[in-house]
Amino acid sequence: MTKALRMFLLQYGAERVSKSLSLEGGSQHLYWEPLLGIAVETTDGWVLIDTGMSRAAHLSPENQKAYIAGGVGAPNIDAEWRLSPVPPQPDEWNWILAGDPLCSALEAIGLAPKDISLAAISHAHVDHSGGIPTLSRAGVPIAIQKAELDFIRSGKVGIAEGFHKPDWTSPETTWVELDGDTQIAPGVKAIFTPGHTPGHMSFLIELEQSGSWLFCADAVDLAQNLLDDTPCGSFAGGTQQDRANAHASLERLLEIASECNARIIPGHDQIIANAIKHPIGGHR
Repeated sequence: MTKALRMFLLQYGAERVSKSLSLEGGSQHLYWEPLLGIAVETTDGWVLIDTGMSRAAHLSPENQKAYIAGGVGAPNIDAEWRLSPVPPQPDEWNWILAGDPLCSALEAIGLAPKDISLAAISHAHVDHSGGIPTLSRAGVPIAIQKAELDFIRSGKVGIAEGFHKPDWTSPETTWVELDGDTQIAPGVKAIFTPGHTPGHMSFLIELEQSGSWLFCADAVDLAQNLLDDTPCGSFAGGTQQDRANAHASLERLLEIASECNARIIPGHDQIIANAIKHPIGGHR
């Protein structure tokens, strides 16, 4: 089987959210959770997975209100965050890289939007979809599960639910609609893991030297989800079926990781993100 050539972990910024959103039954304690992306070089070109938060969303008063509402009653609201990176403005509810955060993150590894052959978003929440307009202007197609695209186009969600409509309504965007598990590039496979959102997907990346990497995105936010066998605490679809899907997706990810002997990477855990930072030249 053809494998990917190398891989870089990107951090576009971070958001301050309640643990209860990441862990079903979790406390109201606030964590700074990283906004992560993955750039993968394949024999078919560069693939970018997840795109962070846009500056427009970051500056949106409505978006800030949504974050604040999620932190009401947190017992540690004034606690100092001691992990790197330290939020540049701790009183705000999210931070992003300077300029266009997508471009800034890519520039740090010697890339620009025009160098990307295909991008894929795990789901359309504001902290994952922000770079879609920038990529679309560069002519980069965006892979998404059909179920996710149908959901966000249904009119059922807005900024209060964590979806920033300008990210995914540009007529410039060329969508690549996926239906379930799909090999999207050599060494890069999208895994359908619904629950957190109806069309959520995770990603299995196969590298020659370091083996299999399973990036869970928001199907698994924290290492604690895996240790306690507890799914995410947020279900955008709002139904019992979405909750059941989230449980099933967690179990499936654990099974895949076991079968592939994969490193299983939560989507929003700063300790794990810091531990797997890419070496010079990327993971191979």
